[in-house]
Amino acid sequence: MKSNQRTGVTGIIVGGGRGARLGASKPMLQLGGKLVLARVADALRPLCDELVFVAREGQDDHTPDTAIALRMHVVTDTPPYEGPLAAIHAGLQASITPLAFVTGADYPFLSRRLIEAMIAAAHSVGSAPESVVARVGGRLQALHSVLAVDAWKELIGEALASGEDSPRRLIQSAIDEGSPSVGIMTEDEAERHDPRLLSFFDIDTPEQLSAARRWVDPRRLNLRTDIRRGGV
Repeated sequence: MKSNQRTGVTGIIVGGGRGARLGASKPMLQLGGKLVLARVADALRPLCDELVFVAREGQDDHTPDTAIALRMHVVTDTPPYEGPLAAIHAGLQASITPLAFVTGADYPFLSRRLIEAMIAAAHSVGSAPESVVARVGGRLQALHSVLAVDAWKELIGEALASGEDSPRRLIQSAIDEGSPSVGIMTEDEAERHDPRLLSFFDIDTPEQLSAARRWVDPRRLNLRTDIRRGGV
């Protein structure tokens, strides 16, 4: 896509994880000489009209400032709630486009081809775009999803007020009830656009960080056995 072309999509980056096991904020980890957060931004910017980074309330590391330096709009979890669902809600509230692609700040290998395919699928069902969520490794990947902003903003707000805090449970509930409409991208479909499914590789542990660093090391040729297909 050309950089001046409007896409109708906001990129929402959930970035409130503390990374306690890694000794640093996960978005601020260095991978191949580049911050993980910068890698996420580079993958999404050509596909999105705006990038929204969602920080924790009171997050006092350098991540929010770095997000601003990367030309992201920074917001915090919808108060008084916290966690991934509150972060997604805050990102949707800040969105001014019909669709949003939701991901985490610790996904360093996002596939533009796969995300483009998911956005195209959201537009393929009729006059109004629907939401599209990938199911990989038998799990709904809430942090690799295209959401219809207005429908999910309202639904998540109601869910938070009722005590729900799991994006995956809420998406599964929408699928079961048929509202809001959710299309599923299967693992086989995802592999056509991202053969190694690296788009779903997230960094939660020192072992995963080591695996990611081996992947970007040009002396290493194969990370396949180290990959865990993650997600929230």
